[in-house]
Amino acid sequence: MLALWLGASGCVIGPRFTRCPGEGGRGWVELDSEHYTLRTDLPAEQAREAMGELERTRMVLLAGMWPSALRQPMAKLSVYILADWKEFKGLFPRRVQALYHRSETEALIVLSGPPSAWANRYSPFSADSSSRLNHELAHYLSSYVLLRQPLWLSEGLAEYLETAQLTQDGRSAVLGVPNKDATYVAARLLRDSVNSTRGGGVVPGTLAWEPGLNFEEQDRELSAMYAGSWMLVHWLIHERAERFAEFQALLSQGVAPDEALQRALPELQRGKMDETLWEYVRARPPPPRQVVVPPTDTAFVERTLEDAEVHATRSKLAALGASMARQAALVKNRQVLARKELDEALRIDPEGLPALTVKSAEASREERLTLARTAVRAHPDDSGAWLLLGAALEPDEAAQEEREAAYKKALSLDPRSIPATKGLAWLYVTQGRSAEALPLAQWAVSLAPWSPSALDTLALALAGQGRCEEALQLEHRAMGHLREQRSTEQEHVLRERLAKLADGSLCKPAPP
Repeated sequence: MLALWLGASGCVIGPRFTRCPGEGGRGWVELDSEHYTLRTDLPAEQAREAMGELERTRMVLLAGMWPSALRQPMAKLSVYILADWKEFKGLFPRRVQALYHRSETEALIVLSGPPSAWANRYSPFSADSSSRLNHELAHYLSSYVLLRQPLWLSEGLAEYLETAQLTQDGRSAVLGVPNKDATYVAARLLRDSVNSTRGGGVVPGTLAWEPGLNFEEQDRELSAMYAGSWMLVHWLIHERAERFAEFQALLSQGVAPDEALQRALPELQRGKMDETLWEYVRARPPPPRQVVVPPTDTAFVERTLEDAEVHATRSKLAALGASMARQAALVKNRQVLARKELDEALRIDPEGLPALTVKSAEASREERLTLARTAVRAHPDDSGAWLLLGAALEPDEAAQEEREAAYKKALSLDPRSIPATKGLAWLYVTQGRSAEALPLAQWAVSLAPWSPSALDTLALALAGQGRCEEALQLEHRAMGHLREQRSTEQEHVLRERLAKLADGSLCKPAPP
């Protein structure tokens, strides 16, 4: 079942992906809009329908929950849709139906099937449903508004927004319809808590939720955490709207979650919340909220992907699946698939940017520079090629002017490129040019507010300007995101920075 092999043409055949385009399999298309880059093997008409659904859902969630962010600049979101849900299930953990993933360089969502398959209707007699797209997109959008997010809030908002829908006339959205699955689980948990001799464990457990529950082995605990988070957020939105808004405002300013909770919602920590939520879930649900939705621009540019691009895309998805797997055999299986798909991309187009990027990662210092110059010659209008050159020039002290020019070129080709913005800002920081680094670092953080390295770069730029307290707050934010990612090596670096900021050796306050 886990076997993989190469066919006569070199195309990867196996249980994870269907036939590649070179053997008559489904072709892939790319649709590029202001907010999304969508890659999919759906039929072209369904791909266009998917792009429309993506744009409309974005507008619904922002208008309904964070209208102040409607015009906020954000990095373009990468979306991958596998037409065959079996391929999706073969790559990702059993419990996962869709996923949102973010890294230092991008944010992405992976879905399966046509748009009609993304929503789960609760009843054939009702339009009420929950949408996996809503859930994952809520995670992405909320990261631009709520700069600090405890896990219960992040998942509770996503669960709450799962049921948000556009009305038939397209002019308004309905939010707050109960999430049926979460309601059932939360009601059972709260009832058991209230009736138990100890009691009071649901809300404290939800508030203490930390990353780390295993998708494969702890489904029951995960369901309880999701349900408790949804119940708490639903109650806060409908019963404590002003206090909840104050809590979110504090988080949007970068205040630590525990401090924000104590200042805005101290009642959540007083031990009687299980009884309060039990009464809430037993009563008639409050009426849903209805909000006006601005018109949605669904314009996009469409193109067919080359075979090498298809293999590179499938390799990326397989590698992501490997990073999420827990069992050694599944990790290895996905890693093998990722490598074989990538090898096929390299065979078809040895000078394609995906091929050159991978070769560069595996090459010596001298070879990296040669490969980067090849990339720039072959792809002069691609920001990624200039990024390769900027990175390859980093160790060469005599080539820093060329490195700066490379990052500037990458940024001119893609002004919303997270790595180009961070790369140029970091170059300026290391050269002591904090005044030039500051606006770039601020732009990098606005594009990727979840990025520890972007936050660290901005903190050091501020420190160079004598804005020590702001720098300290940003490093604490960066540390919070690192803890979510469990990166001990980077944590050590940031702890040293925090210590030096605290003792004044890294920053001298600017004179008043």
